[in-house]
Amino acid sequence: MGLQLRATASTTAAAAAPHTHRRLGAKENARIALVGINYAPELTGIAVYNTGLAEYLAAQGHEVDMYTGFAYYPAWAKAPADRGRLFRFERCQGVNLRRHFLYVPSRPTALRRMLHELSFVFSVSLGYLAGPRAAVTFVVSPPLLLGLPIALLARLKRSRLVFHVQDLQPDAALETGLLKPGHFARALLVLERCTYALVDRVSTISRAMRARIQAKGVGQGKTMLFANWANNDRVRPRDPDTEYRRAWRLEGRFIVLYSGNLGVKQGLDVLLDCARLSRGDPNLAFVIVGDGGEREALVARARREGLDNVQFHPLQPEERLSELLATANLAVIPQRRGVTDIVLPSKLANILAAERAVIATAHEASELARTLWQAQCGTVVPPGDAAALSKAIARLRAAPVELARMGANGRRYATERLSRDAVLPRARDELLSL
Repeated sequence: MGLQLRATASTTAAAAAPHTHRRLGAKENARIALVGINYAPELTGIAVYNTGLAEYLAAQGHEVDMYTGFAYYPAWAKAPADRGRLFRFERCQGVNLRRHFLYVPSRPTALRRMLHELSFVFSVSLGYLAGPRAAVTFVVSPPLLLGLPIALLARLKRSRLVFHVQDLQPDAALETGLLKPGHFARALLVLERCTYALVDRVSTISRAMRARIQAKGVGQGKTMLFANWANNDRVRPRDPDTEYRRAWRLEGRFIVLYSGNLGVKQGLDVLLDCARLSRGDPNLAFVIVGDGGEREALVARARREGLDNVQFHPLQPEERLSELLATANLAVIPQRRGVTDIVLPSKLANILAAERAVIATAHEASELARTLWQAQCGTVVPPGDAAALSKAIARLRAAPVELARMGANGRRYATERLSRDAVLPRARDELLSL
């Protein structure tokens, strides 16, 4: 996707509209607890889906308790008013929002990230233990470490538990080289297996990730599929002649857009490599929108190399998501080498809803590549290959009919399979079936 944005009052109202999904009688008012480190007002990544699910369930009449941290992502900085606070309760869009302390390093290293996750696991576990009993508890990973203590506490409180895997954290770290094989890696894999054994269900966001979890010894009947949805009612096809083009002085140029987290796992250097190869073309621009740990390094490199065909912009207001995505002629989703079926970028759904074609720098066996081929909405080049990316951009730029066809295919795929109205009612029924 381009920029991932949280559900708001308007999306909540839409979610409250009648659905044709199966009704479940007395279970419809069951109390549901959600536990996850990210939540609104964070604008990217997992926070979008935690917020959307919590607000949807509340709009359906459930008492929803959201156990989360103080907002910090992707800038890795808490708001000044939240620094030093241990806990805050607020009622937001019908959700009982319970924010817990977490350590947030200004410069996250491997050790500091571990302390960051451990601080949240400890504080939110205490908060969950002290909180009201829920019929069902839904725990979102990462962090992986969150699953085991909440699963044990859920058993103590007689709550059924679903462990939702947004990212196969140990596998991703090993396969991208961020974690070396050894005692610590084996300990994480053991922790993962123990968590899967203890919970009632394991859900995840793609078929390939579900298959990977089953290969770890989790029975097929214990797994669920809960995809990251598109805001297809909010994100609609629009003309690319937007106010952003005028404000950013991009009129008449072919725009390649990346929007989302600017982190290590995204492998965004390939975009700057591609921009360097293309800087002789005054009508081609690369626009990078977002924030994250690698932003400063990327901006510094672009300035050092004189890449004036690259623009960086901060995260944009959520109500302008559709306009932002429409500004692009083509969206790009880079992935690092080693990533196959361990992650599926959540940004994809909204890009497709915006009717924009996608180029992914991804392994051909990855879930991302398979999705693009199945939907016939984009093309794939090898990870880190700037020359191949540059050629793919040039080919699609010279084929506007094919570009439009890919965009229309993506919109159709998002509407039929990834819309909020297709995903959330089914997820609710799965939760209540426990």
